[in-house]
Parts: sequence; C-alpha cells; structure tokens
Amino acid sequence: MARSLAILLSLVLAGACKPPPPAAQGPRPRIVSLQPNATEILFALGVGPNLVGATRYCDRPDAAKAVPRVGGILDVSLEAVLAARPDIVVGSPSVLRGHLADMLDASGVRRVPVVFETADDVETGIRAIGAGVGREAAAEALAASYRADLAILAGRAARTPPITVLMVVGRNPLVVAARSSYLGDLLARMGVTNAASSDTMPYPTWSLEQVIRAAPDVVVDGALEAGDLPAHLADAGLTAAREGRVVRVRDEALLRPGPGTGKAALDLADQIVRAVNPAPVPEPAPAPP
Repeated sequence: MARSLAILLSLVLAGACKPPPPAAQGPRPRIVSLQPNATEILFALGVGPNLVGATRYCDRPDAAKAVPRVGGILDVSLEAVLAARPDIVVGSPSVLRGHLADMLDASGVRRVPVVFETADDVETGIRAIGAGVGREAAAEALAASYRADLAILAGRAARTPPITVLMVVGRNPLVVAARSSYLGDLLARMGVTNAASSDTMPYPTWSLEQVIRAAPDVVVDGALEAGDLPAHLADAGLTAAREGRVVRVRDEALLRPGPGTGKAALDLADQIVRAVNPAPVPEPAPAPP
C-alpha cells in the first residue's frame, strides 16, 4: 500500500513540475479516454493515434483495442492514467470528479466531461470533444452527418397499423428496452410501437409470459450473450418467433450512443419493415420457346 501511494505521489509531483498544457497542446495532444463512446468519437475525428489510454470496454473501432488499458469505467486505475502522461482526459462527469479530478488538475491535465445517455447527447458530445482536442471543424462535420441520419430515421418504419416491436437486450434473464430507455427512444423515432412502453424502468426484466401477452409483431435481438433467442421464443409459443420475425442487431453501434448510431438505427428500421413485409419472390422467367 505504502509503495503504491509513493508511486502515485511521484507521478503527481512529476506532472506538477511541468506547466499546464493549453486546450489541445499543439497538433498531437496525449489523450486518455474513459468512455467507449468518447473513444469512438476520437477515432472518427482523426485523433485515434493520440490515444495513450482507454478503458477495457473501448473496442470500437478495431484500432481502439490496441490502445493501452487504464481499467474500466467505474474502476479506473489512477496510477495507469497518470503513468500515460496525458494532456487531456475525456470521460463522464461522474468519473472525472473527486480524487481523480484533484490528481489530474494537480498534474495540469485538462478534463473534458461528456455525457452519453440519449441519442441527442451524441451531437453535444461530438462538439465538446472536438473543441477539447482542437478538431472543431471535423466535429461539426461529424455532428452534421449524425444529425442527418437521425432526421432520415424519423418515421422510417412507420406503417398503418403501427408495427409493435419488442427489443431484447439480455437473454438470461430476459431484459427488454422500454420507452424511457435510449433504445426505446430510437424505436419511437422509427415510428414503431414499443411492446414494453408501459414499463417505467428503462430496461425491465420480463418473463416469457409477458412476452407472449405482449404479442409483438417483431422481436429485435440486441443481446450480447450467446444463445438462440428465436428458438427459445418459438418454443415458448411466440407467434413472431415461429414465423421468423426475429431480427438480429447487425451493427453494435446501435447499442451505445455514438457516431455510428444513426446509420445502425436506419439499418434496424429497414430490417423491422422487411420482417413484416418480406420482399416478394420474383416469378421465374418463362422458358424460351
């Protein structure tokens, strides 16, 4: 314990001996990201090579997996963060506070707090990170592209009568996305009816009996655990599963707010529509006389 504290103190003192960096400290500031959403944005802004630390959950894009790890989201290693000698640390306000904030401030490290809880937070986060790392123009372009995707998403899967969708985000136990969740917001933007709209919790646990009673037209499988959800629901007697109306989330960018969320949501909306209105099989061409 004493040795660990000594290491921490030496790192802080070493950082305190250098002058505080400006907002971006030239074209290549050293950056630590304590949020997967922020890491994805940093790469999209072209400063991925500047990352000298990230959490174990920072796995998008693939290049992010090679960035040195500094712990998780709630169990950040202060020693690892300071040892990376960052100029900028990006993370949620709930993490960039208390003892970590004191140590970063003492070392002259700039903190960039960002929140990613809703689809709308992404655009704000892109701009905040862009300003923090000196990539304002790139951030504005990325934010505009994201905003355009959300505009196209509005009513993308709206039909008469509305398509009722149940989105599953956990298989054991069965966890679904209600209206108040980030994913529920995306379903609402698409113009579908959320089968779990009456739940007050963002991600309630459901029984198979609740799924059967809800009788969704389409089930969206967004769970990351292994397992055959369509077969499980079909065995339980769910008509949508028996008729093949279970669609799998193909792009995990949908599952956490980020720059790729809009395009992933557009793809899902089209999958939902195709599930209830499959393309007709073309008639075979007549044989030549």
